[in-house]
Amino acid sequence: MTRPVTKNPFDRFELDPASDIATITDALRERAEEASTDAERAEIRAAWESLTLHPETRLGLALTAVPETRAPIGSPPRPPALASATTDRSKEPLGVLDLVSLPPLPDELDRSLGPEDDAERALWAPRSVTSS
Repeated sequence: MTRPVTKNPFDRFELDPASDIATITDALRERAEEASTDAERAEIRAAWESLTLHPETRLGLALTAVPETRAPIGSPPRPPALASATTDRSKEPLGVLDLVSLPPLPDELDRSLGPEDDAERALWAPRSVTSS
C-alpha cells in the first residue's frame, strides 16, 4: 500500500514535527543519499531549506502535520474505548429521562417569563404617569 504524496515535508518524509534542526538535517541528508534521481534530491533540498532556514515556515508546517496516532511498535494494544469510558451510572438501567429529548432551557425560559397574548402584554406595558 503506497502512501499519498503530501506537500508537507514532515508528512512527506516522515519527520517528527517536534524535531530540532540537527535532527531534521540528519534525516534529510540520509534521504538525499538514498535518492535515485536529481529531482528527488532537489525536492529534499527544498524541504530542508524550508524547514531549517525559515522558522515561521517550519512552525506552520509542524502545526499542520498529521500527528502519529498509532502506538509505538512493541507496546501493548490500547484498551477498547468503551471499556475505559464506563462509569457507575452506565451500569444502571435506562430511565424515562434518558429516552426523552428535553427542549433547550433558553426556549423554555422565554415562554415562561414573557407575556403570552395581547391582554397579558397590556398588563406588562409601562404605565404612563400623569401629573395633576
